[in-house]
Amino acid sequence: MSSDAPSAARDRNAADNKPKHQNRLVNAKSPYLLQHAENPVDWYEWGPEAFEKAKREDKPIFLSVGYSACHWCHVLAHESFEDEVTAKLMNEYYVNIKVDREERPDVDRLYMTYLQATTEGKESMQVLTVCSGLTPELHPFFAGTYFPPGNFRQVLVKLAEVWEEDPERCRSTGKQVIEQLREATEAARTCPSLPSHTRPSIDSPGSSIARTAGFGRAPKFPQVSTTTGFLARFAAAEQRSPAAKVSTSPSSSSAGQPPSAQEVLSYLDAEPHGEEAGADLEGETGRPAKAAGGQTDAARALEMAVFTMGRIYAGGVHDHVGGGVARYSVDERWHVPHFEKMLYDQAQLLRSALELYLLVPEGDPQRAPLLALARSILAYLPTLTSLAGGFFSAEDADSLPTFDSTKKREGAFYTWTAAEIDAVLGGVKLGEDSLSKGVMKAADVFKWTYGVEEDGNCDPGHDIQGELKAQNVLYLAHTHEETAHMFGISGVEAERILTDSLAALKDWRAKNRPRPHLDDKFVTAWNGLMISGLALAAEVLPGAEGRQALGMAEDAAKFIKGSMYDSETGELCRSWREGKGPRGVTEDYAFLVQGLLDLYEASGKEEYATWAILLQEKQDELFFDEDNGGYFTSAPDEHILIRMKDAQDGAEPSAASVTLANLYRLSHIAEDHHAEFAKKAASVLQSNAQLLEHAPFALGSMLANAMVHERGYVQMIVTESPAASPQSPALKTIRKRFMPHRVLIHFDPNAPPKKVAKANGTLRSLVEHPEEKPRDGDVRPNVRVCQDFTCGLPIYELSELESDLNA
Repeated sequence: MSSDAPSAARDRNAADNKPKHQNRLVNAKSPYLLQHAENPVDWYEWGPEAFEKAKREDKPIFLSVGYSACHWCHVLAHESFEDEVTAKLMNEYYVNIKVDREERPDVDRLYMTYLQATTEGKESMQVLTVCSGLTPELHPFFAGTYFPPGNFRQVLVKLAEVWEEDPERCRSTGKQVIEQLREATEAARTCPSLPSHTRPSIDSPGSSIARTAGFGRAPKFPQVSTTTGFLARFAAAEQRSPAAKVSTSPSSSSAGQPPSAQEVLSYLDAEPHGEEAGADLEGETGRPAKAAGGQTDAARALEMAVFTMGRIYAGGVHDHVGGGVARYSVDERWHVPHFEKMLYDQAQLLRSALELYLLVPEGDPQRAPLLALARSILAYLPTLTSLAGGFFSAEDADSLPTFDSTKKREGAFYTWTAAEIDAVLGGVKLGEDSLSKGVMKAADVFKWTYGVEEDGNCDPGHDIQGELKAQNVLYLAHTHEETAHMFGISGVEAERILTDSLAALKDWRAKNRPRPHLDDKFVTAWNGLMISGLALAAEVLPGAEGRQALGMAEDAAKFIKGSMYDSETGELCRSWREGKGPRGVTEDYAFLVQGLLDLYEASGKEEYATWAILLQEKQDELFFDEDNGGYFTSAPDEHILIRMKDAQDGAEPSAASVTLANLYRLSHIAEDHHAEFAKKAASVLQSNAQLLEHAPFALGSMLANAMVHERGYVQMIVTESPAASPQSPALKTIRKRFMPHRVLIHFDPNAPPKKVAKANGTLRSLVEHPEEKPRDGDVRPNVRVCQDFTCGLPIYELSELESDLNA
């Protein structure tokens, strides 16, 4: 478990090596800004001091946006921001501002949108670093991403010349672009119609799914919300019987409107294939997508999602030694990653793996890698866990190869030479079964299984800086069963050798390699995502595993409430590191509300539900657009030129999409306010109708949540004492299936949830007029299943409950 000591100290030079340069970022709290505190560049933080200087001196602003774990941010810093010549140009001609995109997503979003607009969408929304030229009034007139050092200096000089020759032209251009972005934002808010259907169909599984898994060309990001998360919800919705589906009302349909979710599935299927997609990794584990014939839509959707998640588990993007998953893969096969590990990726992949695990039938071998991936993430999570209970943000891609090294290398903590494998695994003992079959070294078994090659297994085409030469990124080249067959040993013996080998490598790595830099700030939104993942883990995993997951989720919620929440104003802060950071943005409220609702369902503690209701009310107060509906991404700020709405999913689901699901769920938990929540949910869809019609693949999470609502939510009121016991037969029956339409409400007659009952008439009637008075604390467990706010009779028998849930 990590300590709370500032991680910057791990990278700081010894006291006798006083830095040559030190700028005002030395007083920042952000780990990313602190990484630039010793640059010769005269950096400012985003704020009035920098803006006033730019106006006073009539200088353009050079804005650099990035984050601490970003590999390419480090490359740009080492090549340019640490260079004396480049710094002199920047200091002479610009007011230079550094922004941590993770602390100020509103700033990042505005200038990223400008970058997208001026490059006609050629720059991915997954761009990791943004460099912009701004007028003193903060209007952008130039934007780019990474520049090699020579090109970067040329850009600096050219922009300075343009500004000096005609600053008014730059101002005019910047104003025009901002007005165009504002008009585009307004147009998106006022689209009059909404696509009528959210049911997709899957007509032709994509060849790239079968060959390389995942969606799109390299680089490949998990992007759960638009891929595996969407497909899981589609599959679950399609598996429900026709009687459970809610028909679309005539008033919501519109002739000629395309079925938007169908476009999403078409987009996922119509990916590059053949030579363009790249050859399959020889022997790589995973089952290719089946041909469309004979499969239901639900089965095909599930097949794609499970296969993709299986390849992520098998690939080098997954840290097989220490657990967790890297940010993304630079190739199309999930083999060679950029090695940073982000909290939000761990959270979403944990949840998605468990959702798919619940959807795959018991006994299906595809369940095993899904559960293994979830457990791998849980095994890694203590590295990101604070003693105070919250979760840190990330670990870096780059690190020192040894404790004596002075220069960092990308992937140094994670990659291996064949000689290192041989040396470290020399102490792994072989069993009699192996020795009798002629197996002489555990390293031979391990290297064959994990694709280790003498000269390294990384394609030079995916190693443009040459940092992975002769290195091996471990991936499951062969299954354990294939390994047993190859070496003529039992499956049990193969499993033991590989398990012992991974343990030996983990132990050696911990003792001989410095861990990558830890970004030890807490981000409210990402902690909310992890609370959701852990809450599901608490429901799915048995015994101590489930209890530990629940404890970690509750500890995180406690930390946020104690350190990142103002009980007087009801507001959240965005981040915390040595004190509170900027004000919370919409996603902080949305993701935490989701996490608290999931935690309530997992724990049965009404305090989480009541806090979620309060936070939703505060989110509505701060961010809801009373004029046009939907939610702004941030609160009003005089220095943010456009108050944006952004429903497109990226590395995380959009705040609008998560809010949509939260509103639907809250309308059942706080059912007295159903009409109010339902009206706001409808406005979220209406305000994004244009995007839903023309670019539905960008709003996978919103489509999925709308589809779940269209099929109808189901309240399940579980009456038992104590509430939410892990041993509850009723809860075990409910929780063994993935039901995104489920709203689980706990009722303990011996300790009734009086606070939630104040907003829920059904619960209130049970509290005030119990049908059965518990005698001596004895309560006969039962479940009420409610649809459209009408509840059936209590179900006492598990067989009847099973039948009802299956229907």
